[in-house]
Amino acid sequence: MTLSERALGRIRTRADQVRARRAKLVREIEPVSKDPLLKRHRRKRTRRRYDFALPTGIGVEARLPAIPTVHLGSRLLTIFLLSSVILALGRAFSSNDFYVEQAKVLGNKLLSNDQARSMAQVDGNLVFLIDPQQVADQLMQFPEVLSAQVDIGWPNQVEIQLVEREPIVEWDDAGRAWWMSADGVAFIQHGSWPDLIKVKAEESILHVSKDPLVPVIKPEVLSAAVTLSAHLPEIEILNYDSEYGLGIEDGIGSKIYFGVEGDMAVKVRMYQQIAERLSAQNIHRVKIFLMDQDHPFYRVER
Repeated sequence: MTLSERALGRIRTRADQVRARRAKLVREIEPVSKDPLLKRHRRKRTRRRYDFALPTGIGVEARLPAIPTVHLGSRLLTIFLLSSVILALGRAFSSNDFYVEQAKVLGNKLLSNDQARSMAQVDGNLVFLIDPQQVADQLMQFPEVLSAQVDIGWPNQVEIQLVEREPIVEWDDAGRAWWMSADGVAFIQHGSWPDLIKVKAEESILHVSKDPLVPVIKPEVLSAAVTLSAHLPEIEILNYDSEYGLGIEDGIGSKIYFGVEGDMAVKVRMYQQIAERLSAQNIHRVKIFLMDQDHPFYRVER
């Protein structure tokens, strides 16, 4: 390239052309303005201020500094409530104030207080963990309990109200003694009970199952025993035979069978009339069958 060509600004080589284009691009791109007005301004949160006017004299007001508003987040409130619950539970489990020391038992005659408490199983438990209905249902699984009501009192009181099955018959079932209520439910003996009617069976008669609430004998049999005993108060023990039903022994060798159906009062009168007639004829040691009150008969034992 000649000096005159450089002076005239003429570019001949390819390298000179590339450098010329790059210089032109640099000149065309202008720097970005740094005007502070174009900057994005952050919006600042306006702080609330509360002014209270307090009277300090007639026509005089004093302006107090603004009270900042405190914002409690939902997480902080949740943590506070959870901590309070944990502290309350910890105090409950560590303190004896909420543990049942001894349940109060009412309405029991057959069961002792200790027996009823043992059945309920609430002593020594936290009072707010006790379900009254569940305890009542548990008590009614025992044959001695007809119904139960359980009430909870603060801070550690439990009251148990019982309605018991009252025994009416003491049944000797081939050597094993049972008490039975009017509905035919059997349970073990509990001490002594007044005016129990005693029935004795030489062979096992009762149908005892795994469910203690299932009747072991028909209630009609027990009802007949009650009526029969009321009309024969001199008889201490009634007998029961699987074939002939309820019966008695008169003390002079005779046996009388009344069955379990029909009018027991009528049957007793029939027995007394037959016994008087046989005694007048000097007939003893007989068996009188009154199962069917319309067709009574007797048989002389030899």
